[in-house]
Amino acid sequence: MTDSYYAEYVSISTCDLADALPRSQFMDYRIHPLWANMPRVAGRAYTVKCAPGDHLMVHKAIYDAQPGDILVVEADDQYAVSGGNVCAIAKQNGIAGFIVDGVVRDIDEVQALQFPIHALGVCPKPGAKKVLTEDLLIVNVGGVVVQAGDIIVADNDGVAVIPADQASQALAIAQARHAKDASQTLSQWRQTHHDNVQAIIHNLTK
Repeated sequence: MTDSYYAEYVSISTCDLADALPRSQFMDYRIHPLWANMPRVAGRAYTVKCAPGDHLMVHKAIYDAQPGDILVVEADDQYAVSGGNVCAIAKQNGIAGFIVDGVVRDIDEVQALQFPIHALGVCPKPGAKKVLTEDLLIVNVGGVVVQAGDIIVADNDGVAVIPADQASQALAIAQARHAKDASQTLSQWRQTHHDNVQAIIHNLTK
């Protein structure tokens, strides 16, 4: 997939994708942006599974992932899986961002780099680098099962996971929703909203 393909996903929000995906494809709210005004990020999932207390596989993945990929990391939340230098190298290598069911550190450096990370939070203590596991395992991150190659869209409203075989259909639905919302003024939306609410109330009170 090309950068322009991912650009189409960057142009839609996770809220636009709400019409295209079930609740099960949106990560738990605890996976959140770790610095203010983080830009929306979209790309192919490069899945990483870390052993408890260890983060070797993240260090490996920043060299193995392809430009435009997003590292989606299942990890122990007691130890940071990355810091400023790891994020700097990831950015140099074209990685679009990290989604971590765990914690990171050096958040001031990460923000200065403008490197997107959604995670549970921060912790100054790093994990070890001793356990080598398999590459590109299926992971469970933020309550969502993620496979390598799924499409990730992450913004200030949350993180959406689009299964690879549903990517084109989900994109089309989200684009239609975005276009519909963009075509309406607030006054038009208010009138339609009012009429819909009144119709619902009427049907519930018959």
